[in-house]
Amino acid sequence: MQVTEYPSAKEFLDVTRELLMENEAANGLLLSYAERQIQGIQLAMSTKFYLVEEQGQPLLPAMFTPGVVPLLSDGPEKAAQLLARFFYPKHPQPAGVSGPKDTVLAFVEEWEHLTHCDLEIQSNLRIYICKSVEQVKFPAGSHRNATHNDFDLVKGWREVFKEEVGGIVLVNDKVIRSQIDEGKIHLWVTDQPVSHALFGGETGNGGMISAVYTPPEHRNNGYASAVTSAATQAILDSGKKYVILYTDLDNPTSNSIYQQIGYTPIMDSTLWRFKPAI
Repeated sequence: MQVTEYPSAKEFLDVTRELLMENEAANGLLLSYAERQIQGIQLAMSTKFYLVEEQGQPLLPAMFTPGVVPLLSDGPEKAAQLLARFFYPKHPQPAGVSGPKDTVLAFVEEWEHLTHCDLEIQSNLRIYICKSVEQVKFPAGSHRNATHNDFDLVKGWREVFKEEVGGIVLVNDKVIRSQIDEGKIHLWVTDQPVSHALFGGETGNGGMISAVYTPPEHRNNGYASAVTSAATQAILDSGKKYVILYTDLDNPTSNSIYQQIGYTPIMDSTLWRFKPAI
């Protein structure tokens, strides 16, 4: 068994695409970042791609963007352990690791053995997929894409959302303006914008919704359900066969509302944080 670091996303996908496409929806983040790098999108240009293989057989694809935690796909326990040992001398202090629950646990246990760091689970996540939006009753209001007039509002919401979830949320001005230009930021609006969702990535057949956020003063009104449903339908109408999103398993409300609008679970994922031992 060996680990290869690929110099480009194209070379990585040439070897791993078939394996990743066996569960395209669950591997949506890996696939979308690789495609973004191939397209020259700045957001993904610093991402590194890895593969654990045995006798030419790909076992465990992974990626790492500096400043973000490594992301693993599903794979054998021994492959995850080997990846941790390979990764350690190259990147000895990542903030954590994320990926399918059992695979990432094998990586984490090996990382603890190597570094003697303190570990904590930051998020227990569930990946959902939607192929058809259920027709449910939504609150008053309407859906629209954000414009540059909404920039300050969107950036402020993103900053608060990042603090609330403690996860990977992009608040870079250039990135937000580009998302507005591309029509990827969806808003639910009453007499003012009250909820936000982002068309955050895509693969050949699917799209991804992320950063669903409603400010505290507008919560418990169904606005998150409404904007997620509208954004999901817009992505499906664009020609995608499915849409995926991640939810926090510790938030039963969000898991319930997404299922009501047509999402079904496909995989559990965990985000671990590493803390240097004191």
